[in-house]
Amino acid sequence: MTENSTKTDVKGAKAQAAADKAYRKASRPWFKKKRFIFPLILVLIIIITVASNSGKKDATTTSSPEASTPSTQASPAKAAAAAFPGAKDTDVVGKGGDALKIGDATVTSTALINGDATLGATLCTTVSLQNASKDTLNFTIFDWKLQSPSGTILTSGFSGSKNLLSTGEIAPGGTATGDVCFDNKQAAPGQYIALYQPTFKFFTNRAAWINTL
Repeated sequence: MTENSTKTDVKGAKAQAAADKAYRKASRPWFKKKRFIFPLILVLIIIITVASNSGKKDATTTSSPEASTPSTQASPAKAAAAAFPGAKDTDVVGKGGDALKIGDATVTSTALINGDATLGATLCTTVSLQNASKDTLNFTIFDWKLQSPSGTILTSGFSGSKNLLSTGEIAPGGTATGDVCFDNKQAAPGQYIALYQPTFKFFTNRAAWINTL
């Protein structure tokens, strides 16, 4: 065998090996070929990105029922005004027996009860005024009124109790207590409002206690 023949055989073997490699490569399934894998990966990345952005957009633009529904909760002022007929936005409102803070004073009006009826039917409440200011606080039985179910506003009277609130001043840190009574000849059932508004207006607010009889 000559040298040239040997070289020819070597070249032929290399050519055959290259042909076999090309054949095997061409015979691979399409999904194993690089020219298909890279575009497929790119398409998957695009799909995932679009889906992710779409989800974020939906989360941003979709509002909850709570957000889309106007709030039905009233502000404290509106709630006070709606508490009873004739209520004012600045009223401090509570139920009979509550201690309400008006300015530097804490004022309490107990639930209404039937008072002494010797001179006619009455409704009475025991009131307490505590002065937390640095100045004296004037008080009088005429600071109190009662709104009846019909809307009539009654002034306090001098019958119904032997322990009626007097008139005077409360020193800083002091407390005054007494009964306040009102005529109740009609004795109608319904909502009664005990109202406190000082004759000498130290406070801009009025206190109101709701009673249902």
